[in-house]
Amino acid sequence: MSEQQKTTKILESQTGIALLLVLFVVSLLIIVAAEFAFTTRMEITNARFFKEDIEGYYYAQAGFQYALTEVIGKFDGTYLAADGQIGFYRNWLHDNPDDPKTADGSDSDTPESWPPLPVRSGIPIGKGKFDYLITDEEGRINLNYLESRVQSGNKSMRNIFREVLLATGVPEGEEPDIIIDSILDWVDRNDEHRLNGAESDWYEHNYAEKGFSLPYSCKNQPLDTIDELLMIRGMTPDILYGSDSIFAMESNNDGPEYSGILPYVTVYGYHRKINEGSAAPLLLSIMDPDNAEQKFTDRLNRGADGKKQMSRTFRIEVRGYSDTADVDHILMAVVRRSQRRDTGGGAEIYYWNDNAMDFGRDLAYFEEFGNGL
Repeated sequence: MSEQQKTTKILESQTGIALLLVLFVVSLLIIVAAEFAFTTRMEITNARFFKEDIEGYYYAQAGFQYALTEVIGKFDGTYLAADGQIGFYRNWLHDNPDDPKTADGSDSDTPESWPPLPVRSGIPIGKGKFDYLITDEEGRINLNYLESRVQSGNKSMRNIFREVLLATGVPEGEEPDIIIDSILDWVDRNDEHRLNGAESDWYEHNYAEKGFSLPYSCKNQPLDTIDELLMIRGMTPDILYGSDSIFAMESNNDGPEYSGILPYVTVYGYHRKINEGSAAPLLLSIMDPDNAEQKFTDRLNRGADGKKQMSRTFRIEVRGYSDTADVDHILMAVVRRSQRRDTGGGAEIYYWNDNAMDFGRDLAYFEEFGNGL
């Protein structure tokens, strides 16, 4: 092979290497550009979601103030709507048979049905809207008063709560009694544990079982929030929220399925007795199994139960959003209507969560059990 042929072959080889280098650089630039475009798009999307969430938050705040006017306004009684929400009955308005808001348009002085609820969804405000729900907190079991001597349907609060545990998936046996005794030990003011309960010595040795990295003591004070139940022996996220909740632990295929006690319990307010006029159908069937179906029907019918049920503690859930937004914002509060004349009325806020996860979850349970009662 001549020198000229050797030189030509080397040049051809170098040309191939240069082409490969060019292709490599172009591919690298394409990858960098695609990554930059993806990151930019994600940042723009996150910024938009953040903006929509902030807007929804203020729409929800406005919705809360709007809903609060129903609670603190003057009313003569409360009544239950078919979906589990609470309505506020005003004699001056609803006792007028000619008023267009009368439910059935009857000319009778006492219409058969309760008046319809005011519009609580799609209420416009500025460029946004809000929906809200009002339910009766006193229609739930107050876990701070499980030892109350007041009975509902000839059953103690402890026995009613035990049946709720069983109805929502807790197996019969020792487990319900462990949960109940441990709650009672948590809220009482002494260090003597009940037969199946737990005081500070148990939490100091079994804190890891409850998911904590350090020991802690038994509170010996009333529960302040529902989530505090997760610190108590026997209680788990599955039992409290339900196995299908995002808060539940990884389910065991061989374990029980829980529907959750959350819709039926509270720690807010001072009521020691469940308001039968607003209790969920499951509670009603536990308190008075023989007459639950009739009571459930009667309390929805004004003619059958003309006496209105009074409560002072209510749960308000609000969702703020705009029609063009992909994100809404949910807040939830528990308020107690004040009757002190020196303050001019108003309400106390017992619980506030301006970043709630679910809207109307408890009403879904209300309807589910109501249809199957």
